[in-house]
Amino acid sequence: MENNIEQNQLLSLKTLLKDDKIEKGLRLADQLIKQKYKVREIHLLIKKTLIKKKIIDKNPDLSKLEKLINNKKFVCAKYLFSHNSKFFSKSAKALFLAGTAFSELNEIDEAKRLYDMAIKLDSTNIKIRKTVSTFYLSIGDLQKAIQEFNFIKNHNPLDGENHRLLSRSKKYLKLDDPHIKEMEVLISDPELNKEQRININFALGNIFENLKSYKKSAEYYELANNEQDSRLIYDSRKEEYISELIIKNFNLKKIRQLQLNRKNNRQLFILGMPRSGTTLVEQILSSHPDVFGGGELPFIENYLLSNRGSIGLRMPEILINPSQKAIEEFYNYYNESLNLLDYKKKYITDKMPGNFKWIGLIKSAFPNSKIIHVTRNIKDNFFSIYKSYFANDTCTYAYNPKNIVNYFNIYLETMRIWGKLFSDEIYECKYESLVDDYESESKNILKFCNLDWNNNIKNYFNNKRKVLTVSSAQIREKIYNRSINSWVNYKDKLEPYFRDIK
Repeated sequence: MENNIEQNQLLSLKTLLKDDKIEKGLRLADQLIKQKYKVREIHLLIKKTLIKKKIIDKNPDLSKLEKLINNKKFVCAKYLFSHNSKFFSKSAKALFLAGTAFSELNEIDEAKRLYDMAIKLDSTNIKIRKTVSTFYLSIGDLQKAIQEFNFIKNHNPLDGENHRLLSRSKKYLKLDDPHIKEMEVLISDPELNKEQRININFALGNIFENLKSYKKSAEYYELANNEQDSRLIYDSRKEEYISELIIKNFNLKKIRQLQLNRKNNRQLFILGMPRSGTTLVEQILSSHPDVFGGGELPFIENYLLSNRGSIGLRMPEILINPSQKAIEEFYNYYNESLNLLDYKKKYITDKMPGNFKWIGLIKSAFPNSKIIHVTRNIKDNFFSIYKSYFANDTCTYAYNPKNIVNYFNIYLETMRIWGKLFSDEIYECKYESLVDDYESESKNILKFCNLDWNNNIKNYFNNKRKVLTVSSAQIREKIYNRSINSWVNYKDKLEPYFRDIK
């Protein structure tokens, strides 16, 4: 049976290469090699393809390696580097680029080795150090991360992002910690730009919260949010319109008409509000040997963006006028993308919180997929969003309490409707239940996903996969309850907004 799966994947690989989908084909080839399937034959096929496409030739070219990385062709970059490793190993930049390729491909040990080699060759290169520092934070090696953050701090004290990331990695035991004093002085430095100031204000807010100096913490959080909000635009009317449109066009009757006859869906969708506990749930599930942790997969958003209309809000046709043909196309796109991550594991998680908007689309394309809706005490969830710095600008609502209220109301109403339509098909996981009785709630989640208990679940915090969310450091700890009712310490500032949450 397994050989049939591999044989089918080999055929898919050859089709992708024939259709000039080189990066996709090589991702599949890479997986087959890791499964030790026809390794020599596939290596020869890879080499032949890369020579034909002039990716590898007799004259190694660093600019070509850099271009592949910039274009997110990480497997091509990996094999270009490997084919010319003797030449490239003399260059810190080439080693750094190759480390990035291996990191993106989740080949953590090789990424570590290449990054370390790059630093040995060019120890004062801050660009390399910054990437390496966040890499170590993402895999939970906090000691190495702190070492790199401190190096950067000493060489570039104005780097606000570095201060914030350091504050997420180390523990502060007293109010007169030298790093706190350093940032308190730095925040008044006229050379700081707005983005640097925002990062440092978030860092100080978080540190003073952990040290239970809540008044100072609240002041810094407010400064950080006000400045961040002033540079972003949140369009509440657009969000409301999209939500209403989806719910209208994906009613139960329509979904039943659209549903594809697919019995074996591999998708585990973990969704909800940001900072609700979705990362923790994924970390638990991905500790199971039958589950591949996909992280926040952009596949749904990418598909919708690439199929937008040409006028107005440019809404994708699949949302305005959903048809079985469009659903079939979406299904194929999403599944092909999953297979490039992993084609062997029974399940793959997709932990994009905002997928709650697309449950109608998900249930049309993947009727048997598992959906885990993670909820948390609304006041704690609200506060956790307000105090967080999100690495990209997708959460534009997150820095203004009124906007957070608006987004919360859209989310709550959307989930009420999906809950009525799919009550037995969505597992409601309460963060507080998980914290209160970890093993029991974990077993409930596994049972919903048709997975047996595995002792790895007990030690989810030892799972070394890359985690790129705000919670990357927190999920390396054993389960704790200190964040429950954390909003109370900021009651005066936030409570007036809670009455507007419906």
